[in-house]
Amino acid sequence: MRRWGPIALLLILSSLAFFSDTPTRAAPRGTIYILGFDGMDPRVAERLMAEGRLPNLRWMKEHGAMRPLRTTNPAQSPVAWSTFSTGQNPGKTRIYDFLRRNPRTYYPDFSTVTVRRGRFAFGFLPTRAPKVINNRKGTTFWQLAAQAGVRATILQAPINFPPEAIPNGVLLSGLGVPDIRGTMGTFSYWATDATNAGDTEMGGKVARLKVDVTGRARSVVHGPRNPLAGRNAEGRIPDLTIPIEFRRVKGGVRIALQGQVHDVAQGEWSDWYTIRFTIAPLITVRGIARFHVLEASPELRVYLSPISFDPRKPPVPVSQPPNYSAKVAKRIGLYKTLGWPEDTWALNEEKIDEKVFLEDLHDTFNRQREVVFDALRQTEPELFVTVFQSTDKVQHMFWRLIDPKHPMYNRRLADRYGDAIDHVYERCDSLVGEFLARTRRRGGTVLVVSDHGFSSFRKAVNINTWLARNGYLALSRLDPVRDRNLEDLFGRGTFWPNVNWSKSRAYALALGQIYVNLKGRERSGVVAPGAEYEAVRNELIEKFSALRDPDTGERVVRRVYKREEIFKGPYFAEAPDLVVGFHEGYRVSWQTSLGGIPPDIIEPNERRWSADHCSVDPDLVPGVLFSSRPIARDDAAIEDIAPTVLHEFGVAIPGDIDGRDLGLR
Repeated sequence: MRRWGPIALLLILSSLAFFSDTPTRAAPRGTIYILGFDGMDPRVAERLMAEGRLPNLRWMKEHGAMRPLRTTNPAQSPVAWSTFSTGQNPGKTRIYDFLRRNPRTYYPDFSTVTVRRGRFAFGFLPTRAPKVINNRKGTTFWQLAAQAGVRATILQAPINFPPEAIPNGVLLSGLGVPDIRGTMGTFSYWATDATNAGDTEMGGKVARLKVDVTGRARSVVHGPRNPLAGRNAEGRIPDLTIPIEFRRVKGGVRIALQGQVHDVAQGEWSDWYTIRFTIAPLITVRGIARFHVLEASPELRVYLSPISFDPRKPPVPVSQPPNYSAKVAKRIGLYKTLGWPEDTWALNEEKIDEKVFLEDLHDTFNRQREVVFDALRQTEPELFVTVFQSTDKVQHMFWRLIDPKHPMYNRRLADRYGDAIDHVYERCDSLVGEFLARTRRRGGTVLVVSDHGFSSFRKAVNINTWLARNGYLALSRLDPVRDRNLEDLFGRGTFWPNVNWSKSRAYALALGQIYVNLKGRERSGVVAPGAEYEAVRNELIEKFSALRDPDTGERVVRRVYKREEIFKGPYFAEAPDLVVGFHEGYRVSWQTSLGGIPPDIIEPNERRWSADHCSVDPDLVPGVLFSSRPIARDDAAIEDIAPTVLHEFGVAIPGDIDGRDLGLR
């Protein structure tokens, strides 16, 4: 013992010296509550405050602070929320878009998670379960705070799936959690008059029903892809399916699925159905979904929402601790776990109407509100974070009804639903008011944060069509091909039709990203690194920036950014070579993100998805920050939230954080 005494003393003194350099944890003025509202736009908020419709946000502006919040480049939710939670730019978070491409295959996939497939012995016996990996890098500010002893409650946290463990707290994942099929939300639609049965562009399963003489119609519900099946003639992996039966009854439809039989009235929603798919012996995945009977007679039309993981027994944990999601469901009832909770795709594909969409949106808001207040009752957080997405989804789908210049503006619908966006903002303001009242009773700080704003999306730009017309993307033949859809991506069917990679110098993927077909990086790269690479990028910037709308003569592109202008960090090599920032009114086309090459470079947006921020120049779509306390700095960026919170708790701000403390007073 005496022989080790000096060493032990040295270790003790060293540890004391270490802790003396660590800031003592501060005692903030009560709990810090952060309410995230995806896509809340400062201009919309200013208008509604001026009209007296957002009294609580107006109080925060007048007694605390309101700032436009500089978003990330690109201005996309997974990119911006990753920066929000870590205080780091995409070169450090590794999230550059909703999609990321594999240069060896030219195929895209979701950027946020990677699924490593399980293994099966003898073709069907499981030997290793699939592993889901969160691709977002960096440490979240709530993780750092929790490690310092702060009690944290984080609900519907974006880009945190699978969920990270939080010492002294709980976490429920949000944006990034897929549906049971592994997509952002695949809906189902059955109808006796359905045309174009099959897969919709952005995630729907459409089937034509035939009603027999007894009034019954039979079909199937699509589930995950079958890991034990080979590819079909189109190169796709077939789905697991389960049978479903519909029967007309007085005033509605009787829906029978896996022993659950319920009558649903026309124009009404069902309660939750539990849906099970058996993947292999001993492996069953459970989900939940609701039906809506659009019409019982004379046509039979039924919609099924995307199938969320069942929070009582998800196939992959969606919370930490893992049983937290089940405990919440036991206390308040079932709720969606899907990270894209509002079904924008079904409205965009015209399989549901505005009324049905808004019913589901408001029900989703109500359920999340219950999750929030259940957590406040059950936990005693010092740091509380939640993010609602209703603001984002309602603006995507209803902006056309407040923009008379939009191709999809409809005066009749505008008279009925023109206040849909305003109503959601009012509901958010009411929620803010409840938190402000809480801080008046108990003390604390409320921050309201959005990741980006919005801009009208009147015309779509097919970047790959422009690249092909200008000699950068070579086509092996000019035969027309059908529009690409998500099944081409997730089913790994035919992608990039007619492209000759050995003669192509550049291609576009995802939502406004352009890649050079680079030697040594892409599988069939043709552009040499160095001078040739720079020449191609400079040429693309000059020519594409000059693109004008043939109908109006307006410039379409505000700026094209080189990757080194906006990204830095250990994952810089994975960044797109160029990032496009369009002028207001323009956005990259859906087909560009799916590898399609339609005939026209610019086409009118005749979809209900009528506003956006993706591929719009970030300077045009800032987010917004409200604080119940004054803020010292006039400029604010989304990467500043993390260091501001850490500073309030007296937690050391890591040196690799890009943001700065905003100075709450």
